[in-house]
Amino acid sequence: MKKLLLIASLTFTGVLWAESLYFDGKTDKNPVLYKAGEPMTFLISLRDKDAEGAMVKGRKLVWNRTGDDGKTEHGEALSDEPLKITTRIDKPGFVRIIVNVLDHNGNPKTGRTERFESGAGADVNLLPADPLPADFHAFWDKEVARLHKTPFDTEVVELPHRDVKVLKFSISTFPGERPATGYILYPRDAAPASLPMMVRFTGYGFHATGIPFGVAKRGWLVVEVTRQGEAPDREAEYYKNLQEHEMKNYCFRNNNDKYKNDFYGMYMRGQRAIQYAETLPVWNKKEIRVEGGSMGAAQAIAAAALNPHVTECVAEIPWMADLAGKARFQRLGGWAPGYTETLRYFDTANLATRVKCPTTIAIGLEDYVCPPSGQMILFRNLAGEKTIKIHQNRIHGRCLQPDPYETVFTGEIH
Repeated sequence: MKKLLLIASLTFTGVLWAESLYFDGKTDKNPVLYKAGEPMTFLISLRDKDAEGAMVKGRKLVWNRTGDDGKTEHGEALSDEPLKITTRIDKPGFVRIIVNVLDHNGNPKTGRTERFESGAGADVNLLPADPLPADFHAFWDKEVARLHKTPFDTEVVELPHRDVKVLKFSISTFPGERPATGYILYPRDAAPASLPMMVRFTGYGFHATGIPFGVAKRGWLVVEVTRQGEAPDREAEYYKNLQEHEMKNYCFRNNNDKYKNDFYGMYMRGQRAIQYAETLPVWNKKEIRVEGGSMGAAQAIAAAALNPHVTECVAEIPWMADLAGKARFQRLGGWAPGYTETLRYFDTANLATRVKCPTTIAIGLEDYVCPPSGQMILFRNLAGEKTIKIHQNRIHGRCLQPDPYETVFTGEIH
């Protein structure tokens, strides 16, 4: 009998803890339309995806609040009813809420969706921002002109593919600098002057660059640009060696030099790749879309800022916006290089002032690689038509709940 009870107990415990948990959370109003000093109320429910999203009861929750005001709060509750957290911030800025569910040992569960992370902002249009350097536009106009005046060498190798013409390219920029590298693809049967161009940039990392055959098959002239001017198709050891030696601390080094920092070379390589692709006979000479995520989104913003031929920009969680937020305004910072006078020229929020084409950005309110305060300033600075998609319970690169709450603004946030 004792043996049967033990088996039953173990079986029950296994069922109890074999859940697919996630938090469903939202604010009592649009999360970026609060006023300074106004109460912000979060309602957060613990749910089980395997039980058709039913609320999970009897579990201990712990929560923590931080914010751009430097204040902290914390508390705990049971999951028997939606967790209600009310807070506020007394100046323009964001609060950050993190909720964890504890396991049977009293430790926070660490599954991919087993926590709530989000926030809300007050007077987001009034966030103070770092001014542009006095010679910001003159610097970039001069450097783009210098690039276009510098002759370039090309190495182009065609790779075999039945339906898509695939070109692996290496194009020089300035003498002694790394080249622009990557792939160009387009349908083999494309007529002259028939294809819009899509230029794709990649996020931070060190690995081989994928070849987007499917995008080309849909009728695009695709330019897939590498991160550091590296070979796009080498073995894993090659990229590991870059990371540990030649490119060690990439983007976090030489940030007091306008020409030796990694962003300068990266943005010039993007310009060169577009410059070369504009010479291809299949381009329709009308449309250039630039896109990317994270560091790739920063490159897309820079590409649109520096090339007036770009007609559309799509930037997913753009990196490197508002480096002054932490250093000068004591806001919550992200994972990014520290603020320097030099990096003011490469700050994505500053480059946004030069982007005149229609632009769409998407952000998460709990992305503290790219903090929401910086995203608000970047969006405010965009000079053309613009749309922002804002998601609750989204960290850098993914959402922590199915069908997260989304709010969309076209034009200004109001």
